[in-house]
Amino acid sequence: MLLGAIVLGGRHLYDAMSAGTRAENAPPSLLIYSATDRIAMAPVLEAFALRYPDVVLNYREYNTMELDQAMRNPARDESPDLVISSAMDLQIRLVNDGFAQAFEDPVLSELPSWANWRNEAFGFSYEPIVFVYNKAAFSGKELPKTHEALATALRSDGLFFQHRVGSYDVRTSGVGYLVASQDEVTSSISGRLQESLGRAFTRVYCCTAQILDAISDGELVLGYNMLGSYALARAYADPRLGVIVPQDYALVVSRVAFIPKKARNLTGARALLRFMLSFEGQQVIAQHGDLVAIHPQATGPYSVTALQQEQTLNFHPIALGPALMVYLDQSKRRRFVSEWQNALLYDPVIP
Repeated sequence: MLLGAIVLGGRHLYDAMSAGTRAENAPPSLLIYSATDRIAMAPVLEAFALRYPDVVLNYREYNTMELDQAMRNPARDESPDLVISSAMDLQIRLVNDGFAQAFEDPVLSELPSWANWRNEAFGFSYEPIVFVYNKAAFSGKELPKTHEALATALRSDGLFFQHRVGSYDVRTSGVGYLVASQDEVTSSISGRLQESLGRAFTRVYCCTAQILDAISDGELVLGYNMLGSYALARAYADPRLGVIVPQDYALVVSRVAFIPKKARNLTGARALLRFMLSFEGQQVIAQHGDLVAIHPQATGPYSVTALQQEQTLNFHPIALGPALMVYLDQSKRRRFVSEWQNALLYDPVIP
């Protein structure tokens, strides 16, 4: 687990745990548990801080599974005021198990219906699952633009791909397990593709940044089932990387936020959640963030409008709701992970 400070634009955003005991007249603290990189959330948090300069944002960063466990087994007498994670299934299970409270606000009318469950769990980003590739390695080669084309390429050009494809380890990555299980629900060729990934001795990782680093360096030539927000932001800054939004279908993950029942700064939590879902906050994400805005009217390089500029894509948003918990059943999870391991013949890279 990583605890750390955020200092944005000189505002009062820092980890209060490292600042010692706050004075009685210190500004109110808003504790956020998040499985989203600080740098990705920084623009929207900074914009919020400009509007509410007296609120201290205490940002705790976890991976998705660590966050779920931190909520279920708190290490000390504290409760976050807002919880954020891209592991939609784990978030829904927390909400279903009674960890969240209702948030009712006019801003919710601007959300797609699939991004709101029971007015307790809310998606605030729109992140397609993509393929990422090393441009130099694919020079002169045809890019696989569908899942079926990728499965065929992995089989027909085995020497090129062997030990040079990366993806998430579904055993340790909550979002990795989510998208792999949703692939099984969505695609009839998911089993064939997993076998093809196995033939290529696909290497599995815990985290997006590690895979993107390996592709940039040429250690890997392709990343499979990558979070589009991080991939697009890195490709924008790094000309060595290319991003393919699959043309047959692209799953869409949304980062999910909820206010815990035990939130201590309820006013601050509501204000931040309202801002994140509002057009103003979404426009900040679309213009400046490493996420992709979910608001249909938001415009900018990180918006749904920008994703659709070149072609009409077959997006499949993963809807918030109890169906997401099906693959969290322990027996079903064991079966899925076992079949994934047998098919993938994984070559783990787990620090």
